[in-house]
Amino acid sequence: MNRQKQIDQYLEDGKQYFEKKSYELALQNFLDALELDKDNPDTHYYLGIVYARMGRYDWAVDYLQKVFDSELAYINKIHTAMILGYLYTLQERYEEALELFRSIIDMGLESAQAYAAIGYIMDRKGQFKDAIMNLYRAVEIDPDNANAHNSLGYIYAESNLNLDEALKECKKAVSLDRGNPAYLDSLGWVYYKLGEKSQARSYLKKALKKAPANEEIKSHLQAMMD
Repeated sequence: MNRQKQIDQYLEDGKQYFEKKSYELALQNFLDALELDKDNPDTHYYLGIVYARMGRYDWAVDYLQKVFDSELAYINKIHTAMILGYLYTLQERYEEALELFRSIIDMGLESAQAYAAIGYIMDRKGQFKDAIMNLYRAVEIDPDNANAHNSLGYIYAESNLNLDEALKECKKAVSLDRGNPAYLDSLGWVYYKLGEKSQARSYLKKALKKAPANEEIKSHLQAMMD
């Protein structure tokens, strides 16, 4: 078997293990492929993906940045930019994340996910108007983007502004993804802000049942007891 066929086989085996959530076995295959070609952007891409799924974000960023910088990997660039942006956001490297999300839009792709991510970061930076503007652009592009609807509702609730709009947006998010604990939590929190404690308690308890370790949901339930 020639070298390229070996690389392709390692990548194919790694992808199959990845789909089965056998991340350590997937990682080993991708590393074996890397040994045969240190500069292969496909190998860098899959290493970045598996490291991200394993929670090893620094390693993931290193490999995905190589993909994004490669002239040979245009097909994966948009997807890579999204993943890198999310990883930078998790690391609170907001300016680097913004640069990536904006690069997606600059490539000519009107991405609801990119606008929603920018909206989230703007909110984290305390730039309320920019956050709202980007999130509304996200739902304009994709009316079924549950994450953007939820973010809009939660930002309004946290700012104690336009609670009726907050309720509408959070209800929309839950209707699109009824089992998502973050969306249930947001809807419960809006009801709390509106003084409807029975409804609030119901949704917050549902959220906590689905995500029992989530500290934010716990803090929202605790706020109702104070």
